[in-house]
Amino acid sequence: MGKSIKFLFDSDSLKNFHKRIFFSVLVFLFFFLSVFYRISFITISSYFDNPTEVQLEKKENRGIIYDRNGIVLAASIESKSLSARPKFINNANHLAKELTKIIDIDENILKDKLSSGKKFVWLKRNITPTEHQKIIDLGEINLEFHNESKRIYPFKNSASHIVGFVNIDQIGQKGIERSFNQNLSNAKNVTLSIDINLQQSIRHYLLETISHYKAESGLAIVMDISNGQILSSVSYPDFDPNNNDSFSKDNLMNRVIQANYEMGSTFKPLTAVNGFDYGIIEPNMVFDVKKSVKGVKDHDSYKGDGLYNVEKIVVESSNIGTAQIALKIGKKNQKEFLKKLGFFEKIDTELLEVEKPLANPNNWREHETTRIGFGHSFSITPLHLVKAYASLSNNGNIINPTFVLNSKNKISQNILLREDSSKYFLNLLNAVITKTKFTGPRVKIEGYNIGGKTGTSELIDSSGRYYKDRNMTSFISVFPINKPKYVVYTAISYPKKPIESNQRMTGAVVNAPLVKKIIFEMIKILNLPSIRHDNFIKADIKQIYKPDYAFL
Repeated sequence: MGKSIKFLFDSDSLKNFHKRIFFSVLVFLFFFLSVFYRISFITISSYFDNPTEVQLEKKENRGIIYDRNGIVLAASIESKSLSARPKFINNANHLAKELTKIIDIDENILKDKLSSGKKFVWLKRNITPTEHQKIIDLGEINLEFHNESKRIYPFKNSASHIVGFVNIDQIGQKGIERSFNQNLSNAKNVTLSIDINLQQSIRHYLLETISHYKAESGLAIVMDISNGQILSSVSYPDFDPNNNDSFSKDNLMNRVIQANYEMGSTFKPLTAVNGFDYGIIEPNMVFDVKKSVKGVKDHDSYKGDGLYNVEKIVVESSNIGTAQIALKIGKKNQKEFLKKLGFFEKIDTELLEVEKPLANPNNWREHETTRIGFGHSFSITPLHLVKAYASLSNNGNIINPTFVLNSKNKISQNILLREDSSKYFLNLLNAVITKTKFTGPRVKIEGYNIGGKTGTSELIDSSGRYYKDRNMTSFISVFPINKPKYVVYTAISYPKKPIESNQRMTGAVVNAPLVKKIIFEMIKILNLPSIRHDNFIKADIKQIYKPDYAFL
């Protein structure tokens, strides 16, 4: 029986069987390890790879903005920004509660972001060093930091409307930051024409005046007549470019170049030189200002016999007299002259926010012609008026305002027909200071010959109607009047009468003292020498004047 038993496998068969089993195990292990490796690779890479939308391009630091003396007005510094990977966060509620204490963002907002399940979310851009360290101390590996650039503005509100600001991605939104965005983005620096020390000083006195008269807003401009450079441009309300919480519509409006106003009596010298330059009037012509003309009246009673020559019309700021001059000039000549001054077009300057003048969008009949003569029924921006005064003081050569130092000013065009028209214009401005009993002493500075003109106009509401009780007061000055170098302009919107005062709110009351303070600051900061000239009569500042002679 033992002989009949046969082995199913001989030794060779068994060896082959073992080999097949071993080979099958190897194949299984290979596929298992391949699948495991692939799953692990996908999991790990999905954790460490940044999604395409958060790849931060390494850029050069944005260019620096300087004032005319090389003082930094805007620069960039390295900063950190915080992001999270919600897909891998298991304790979203707890983490949100801890983070809200550090980065001052609403806890519910953080909860929504951290529990969103996304691969990537921004939590806060440009965190502070203190915030950075406290977040590190949390020990959460699914929070990440990114190196970015942050724009800083050392002088805050002082020059905010000129310098402007950038958004979170360092793209210019307003002012020079906007208009020179490409240059600045390519790390090119920009040097402005403003003097930040003068700017701060003027802003201080402007805000002091606004506060004293509880006014709504105000502005001040200083321009160099020789080259059009803006040494100072202040518009208030303003904003802090470091803090976007201050970016309200009202604060962001640069009233120097964006607001349109009727300029009031500051137009009277323009009307006078218009008539003189066109040969329509002469200085010795006399006008009767005792009775209204085309419904035009004066705020103050006429003096003497009521017969005024052109200079006295400007000095006494007579609407009636100016209206008669405007009628003689006529619509065609009036419109042509205002067009020469650039009052129908945007000013070609570096700030892109500049607005086109409203001018006179309505009918232009004799009624409008008379009122345009003394600065009503016609609206321009403050910078338009400054440009006009600078050009007329510069022998009629057009001066183009610039906010950038050493900018290439365009070849100047002369707008005057007579060689003596500019001198006549300056004589009128000088007479306002030397021959008034109230305005002149409030502006006069011993040793400095100053010319100028006050202005008061009614403000217009949103529907285009005049307010009955709201005025804009202003004063524009040229000095030294014998050798014009600077134009200084201030305007205060809706000043209220102080309790202790019974004076009417006019440019002489509100703005003339402000301009005097500004010129004093210019003398100190710009180191301007005293200039005397015998051809101009000095105002006697020792004489006591009554406040009843506050002219428009």
